[in-house]
Amino acid sequence: MKTLMWVVVAAAVLSWTAGRVMGQGLVGKPAPEISAKDWLNSPPLALSVLREKIVVVEFWATWCGPCRASIPHLVEMYKKYAPQGVVFMSLTKESKGTVESFARQNGMIYPVGCGSPSSNAYGVTGIPHAVIVDTKGVVTWEGHPMSGLEEALEKQLKETPPSLASPKEKAEAMALLDKADKAMAQNRYAEAVDLVAKIQQPEKDPEVQARVAVVQKALATVAEQRLADAEEAIEAKDYSKAVALLTEAALLVPGTDLAGKAQSRQKELMADDGVRAAIEQNQRRSKAADLLAEAEKRKDAPAAYLKALDDLAAKYPDMPAGQAAAQKAEAMRADPAVMKQIQSEAADKQCKSLLSMARNYLKAGMPEKAKPYLEEVIEKFPNTAYAEEAQKLLTQTPTK
Repeated sequence: MKTLMWVVVAAAVLSWTAGRVMGQGLVGKPAPEISAKDWLNSPPLALSVLREKIVVVEFWATWCGPCRASIPHLVEMYKKYAPQGVVFMSLTKESKGTVESFARQNGMIYPVGCGSPSSNAYGVTGIPHAVIVDTKGVVTWEGHPMSGLEEALEKQLKETPPSLASPKEKAEAMALLDKADKAMAQNRYAEAVDLVAKIQQPEKDPEVQARVAVVQKALATVAEQRLADAEEAIEAKDYSKAVALLTEAALLVPGTDLAGKAQSRQKELMADDGVRAAIEQNQRRSKAADLLAEAEKRKDAPAAYLKALDDLAAKYPDMPAGQAAAQKAEAMRADPAVMKQIQSEAADKQCKSLLSMARNYLKAGMPEKAKPYLEEVIEKFPNTAYAEEAQKLLTQTPTK
């Protein structure tokens, strides 16, 4: 009886030792791909689709005592590290029929691959044996799962934090960052801010987080320059420009101390009555200038152009743009050719309106209401095509 006990203990020790010393040549090399005929607790897994994750691969068997002893530890590690982006899998050469009930009874809640030949590629001759594969697919540690695995995993998490984002989430984030980089290169800073703001939980992926930090740092540099430019504008008493620069600075770095500084300075400025009055005056000046620019676009329509100039001159008589509009309107009225064109345009518009009303009444069978409009065209615009048309319609209008 004692002899049998010592045989069992010796076998367990040999298995434990083998699991710690075999297969030591893979560290620093790309991890061989893994495969399994059947999977428990997971869809089929492959290292090729687990890039940017840290993967723990354990080789084991149901008949292996040390393997069974390792299960509770692996379960606890799975619960602790899976939420941090670590993928666990246990691979065995045994069939699903042999493993399934065993795994259920022993609480193996992590992925289990059955009918797996992968231990051969890893050179494993003693089990249990575990390897850690980093986010680039390289083996960084191997040994017995009960001897140093957790310490090595903690170290790996610090050196190469895994992505917690799905491939789709990361692809979308990287696409937004590419657009943000392009916007930054073209000085479209507000657009870059909006693009970065669309990235949900950048901290889920180290690469995304690092790129977001780069964009935010560049935006902070721009915001600091806007603050400096604002102070120069204040010194020059260009308060409207200063307020615009401070507003932009705050928008570029929302929620930061720099944004708070810009907002505080803007509030301080706006508390000054003289500053507010200067800003309002500048805004009126700017608005008048914009309206004059819009009026200039109507030069090809003299009547509309003259009206726009008159409106601007009446609303902003104290502004340079309003005064310029008044001068332009006066010059137009002094030009007989221009005024003739305007009067012709007005006559055309009036004739078309009168004839349109007359036609509508005729179509509705009310010739008596159409007649006054036709007679007005004939009387006010004699010897014109419009008068001829009105006369023709009047001739065709039945009389009572």
